[in-house]
Parts: sequence; structure tokens; C-alpha cells
Amino acid sequence: MKSLTGNFLIASPVLDDPNFDHTVVLMCDHNDEGAFGLVVNRVLMGSLQPLLHNFDVTHSAVDMPVFFGGPVKPEQGYIIYTPFDRKYGSLKVAANIGVTASREMLLDILSGGGPERYLFALGSAGWSSHQLEDELLTDSWLIAPCDRDIIFSLKVSERWRAAARQIGVDFHRYSERSGTA
Repeated sequence: MKSLTGNFLIASPVLDDPNFDHTVVLMCDHNDEGAFGLVVNRVLMGSLQPLLHNFDVTHSAVDMPVFFGGPVKPEQGYIIYTPFDRKYGSLKVAANIGVTASREMLLDILSGGGPERYLFALGSAGWSSHQLEDELLTDSWLIAPCDRDIIFSLKVSERWRAAARQIGVDFHRYSERSGTA
């Protein structure tokens, strides 16, 4: 299977895992050793303010929601951002979209600088070697191209359906049963 890096994984209604129910995952890295992604449509906290002390910050020029990036290492923060800039030791995941765990970028954002658009998440989604491929064979996930507007502009509640619409899937008409011949 070719790499899914830079695509969305969209949880199908048949996926039976509460961690990923109705989620859209931005695939940040996918190779023979496994896969790593971040959920972009589940808010964990409406504000980063209660966590500022964890970063030795007393005042922030901006506030932002904290997303649930996934169940792996829930204490680890990640920033999905655009435009891409290698300055922060980032991984380029899609056209002009980067991901970093850089504390420096977070501090730049909190001081009113940093990238134009960003999403802060705690935790990540991870799959061991061939685990994701097995889940794809059971129709647990749909694959769609990454769309910056879905990540950064669309209301969180609309992202799951919008990502699926990119590939012609309307979950209002989606059937969870397969037929037999």
C-alpha cells in the first residue's frame, strides 16, 4: 500500500472504537513501520488557559481550544499549522501543512506570533506495522485528500461529514450492512 501521509482517515460508522467515533485523522506519517496521525475534529478543552502553567507561561496574547489528538501519549502536545516552516523542526505532512511538537512554536503562538493558522492537540493516534492496513480491510476507515479548510476554517462539528463529502460519501445515506449475492 502506498503511504497515506498527508491524507485524511475518516472513521466509518462501522468503526467500533470510542476513541475514534466520528473522527477525522490527519495522517502525519505512514510507512512500513507503522502510522502516526492527529484527530482534527474532537475538542478536549475549549481553552488552553488552564494549561498555561505547564508551559511556564503566565499570560497569553491568544487563546485556543485544545484538541484530542488521539489516545497515545495524551500528555504530548502537537501543533498542526500552515504555512509550513522547517524552523520548528517540523514534519511536512501535506501541501504547505506542517506538524511539530516544538515548545518554541507554541510559545511563539502564545506571544501573538507564529504561523498564520494552527491547531493544538494533546495525544496522537498510532498504529503498529500493518495494523492500519488491517483496519482498512475491515472498512473501518475511509481515505480522503487533506483539505486545509476542513482543518482550519470549518466548524469542528462539520468536519467529519465534510471530509467524507470530498470523496462522494454522504453519511446520511451510508449503510453499515453489506449485501450478499
